[in-house]
Amino acid sequence: MSQFFTRRSFFVGTMAAAVAASSGRARASASPHRLAAPPRKLILMVAAGGWDTTYVLDPKPGLTTVDGPGGTIREIGGLTVFVDPSRPAPTRFFEKHAASCHLVNGIQTQSIVHADCSKRLLTGTPSDANPDIGAIAAYEHGRHLAAPYFVLGQTAYTGPYASVSTRAGTANQLGALVHPLLGLPVGDPQAPQLPFVADSVEAQLIRDYRQASTARALAQRGQTGRNQRRLQDFEDAAWRGEAVAEIGAVGDIDFSRDLMVQVELALDGLQSGLCHAVQLELGGWDTHANNASQAALNEVFFTGLERLVDELAARPGDTPGARMLDETVVVALSEMGRTPKLNTNAGKDHWPVTSALVIGAGVAGGRVSGETDDRLGAMGIDFTTGATLAGGPQLTGANFAAGVLRLAGVDFTRHLPVTTPLAALAA
Repeated sequence: MSQFFTRRSFFVGTMAAAVAASSGRARASASPHRLAAPPRKLILMVAAGGWDTTYVLDPKPGLTTVDGPGGTIREIGGLTVFVDPSRPAPTRFFEKHAASCHLVNGIQTQSIVHADCSKRLLTGTPSDANPDIGAIAAYEHGRHLAAPYFVLGQTAYTGPYASVSTRAGTANQLGALVHPLLGLPVGDPQAPQLPFVADSVEAQLIRDYRQASTARALAQRGQTGRNQRRLQDFEDAAWRGEAVAEIGAVGDIDFSRDLMVQVELALDGLQSGLCHAVQLELGGWDTHANNASQAALNEVFFTGLERLVDELAARPGDTPGARMLDETVVVALSEMGRTPKLNTNAGKDHWPVTSALVIGAGVAGGRVSGETDDRLGAMGIDFTTGATLAGGPQLTGANFAAGVLRLAGVDFTRHLPVTTPLAALAA
């Protein structure tokens, strides 16, 4: 954790103690809602383009109705997955972490258009004007943080919660915002020059002066009411700016194409208290030709997922004695699946049924919810148990999103009010 976070925590703690002593009461919790689970951090790991679920999560070997890769069905920790020595990453991952994983098959996306499927699965609605589950969790539980929803990929929706989102990588202005000189042309003698950019020593002097001035104003006329709120907002805004500056390197154009780099940024951002939710993304899954390339994509994806969950299990959480994995929900998903049969280009086209993995805190691990038939069609499901239910409703993106929000400690009825959640996700 950086020295800056330590300094800020000390300053805010000191101010909070002074205010509590003078007013006789501490600030109330920001959340007025009674939750089904404690607030949990959320990581979304997106396989953008549509994965072929038969490679790992929904095996269909030996069927004339489905073209799939070679391999073997294995039961690992209660999960039925498809593995092969030529694709070792999924095997490694499940041998380590199956007990923390809930596998969900047969999610009906109700579309075969990338954007529509992404919206339905991530927001639980057909509209990109609505926030996705990462933005919702960040707003409900982390909107006081510097970068509540840290978006490292492209497939994310913030809706009315755009203010909680910090986008990095190829679609951002973060680098220029936190390093102003980067926004100027290189080697242009006519380009305007900023009159002053503080070095580290000067920045510390400015910070000390600002904090001392805020403390004096708080003591003199900011004990309660509007003055107190405005002074604290001022200090919080300054802190957020410095915290975002610490991650300014994520503005580099090419950084976010490397999944392992995204994983490290996600871990550090969550552990440092920079953010509450993170979105990671690996593209390239839209295999209309050469569907066999899904094998290599799965290797990269599950290697990244293994690293992510390994570190969550190893790093300390916020609560004494807890691990980050005990306080974090990880969702690995793709917006759609691939057709059962290969096309004339040895590829597979879009398919409106997909699978997902939910991992971590509060998850009913070592279990499978949902099922597909011998043509990869979604079957009916019991939302409470996750068992197949003949004639029952299909599992939609809305049911899945509501179930994840519930698991993350969010009152999902505020965002998806008429939706039945996939309650089977929770232990």
